[in-house]
Amino acid sequence: MKLRILVALGCCMAATALADDPKAAFDAGNYAEAAKQLEPKLETAPSAEGYYNLGLAHEKAGDATKAAFDYERALWLDPGLKPAANAFAKLAAAQKIPLPPHTWRDDVRAVAHPETVLVLGSTLIWAGAFGLLFASQAQRRRGAWSALAMFGILAGMALAAAGWLTDVRLFAGRPAMVNAKDGADVLTEPANNSSPILSLPAGSPVNVISPRGSWAYVDLAGGAKGWVQTEKLTPLVPGETL
Repeated sequence: MKLRILVALGCCMAATALADDPKAAFDAGNYAEAAKQLEPKLETAPSAEGYYNLGLAHEKAGDATKAAFDYERALWLDPGLKPAANAFAKLAAAQKIPLPPHTWRDDVRAVAHPETVLVLGSTLIWAGAFGLLFASQAQRRRGAWSALAMFGILAGMALAAAGWLTDVRLFAGRPAMVNAKDGADVLTEPANNSSPILSLPAGSPVNVISPRGSWAYVDLAGGAKGWVQTEKLTPLVPGETL
């Protein structure tokens, strides 16, 4: 009798742990439950790592659309989060989600976080400025010290510019994602009977240029522009509405 009670208590404690711990639920293979527990936590305290974990849970649970959104939101919050970038790239290839063409910005982000590059550049600029001050007081090799300081300033300016230009949050405008599981048609005019430009699968990223009621004028990954029904889009920025 006591053994049965102990077993029952153990089962209850395990169930309680799974109910309170998304990681425990994920490790136990209960991916849908892990995602369910993570979502309210991220509503109050959004984080890139949290949305990356939520994407993993949704992907393991078989919901590719939600997983794509989670990975994209993670990358919006932290453009340098490599695990999220790799996971989204694999998912996009599997789901045939169109992505922006590869640029030098992607190469920089693959090497270092934009904020790290920006901080390093700013540090070099300040070091170069102090170097110029030191050179102005130097009794010997003033020209060499000045040249070295100017090199530091120029290198710092280049790095700061690279860090600024590679941070997608500064240039993305109002990023959103196609949330409809059947995708969304991009039209030439904000009307259902207008000519289609192309069809976007669920999870496709877009940049909203101008939301107008039930329609939104968007910029696509390939450079094309058109109209999409607003209800089929979800903003990537937490708390933002279209």
